[in-house]
Amino acid sequence: MQEREARLLFESNDLKNVIVEPTENNSGWTIMMVDTNENRQFLVSKRSNDPRLFKTTDAALRCCVRIGFNQVEVKL
Repeated sequence: MQEREARLLFESNDLKNVIVEPTENNSGWTIMMVDTNENRQFLVSKRSNDPRLFKTTDAALRCCVRIGFNQVEVKL
């Protein structure tokens, strides 16, 4: 799901949780969103369907704030 779509789903109360976690090889951070049906989807970039990678947690958290979240779970 792209950031624009995530923002719309958040505004309609269809997203209930967001998780920021490191990639398997620790090359960056990804954002996973959980909807009301417990389905999990990664935030993807506009150009591909691969999970969007953020170099720092700060960048990932700023993106979560842009979507509308004020509480984020960070896995280490």
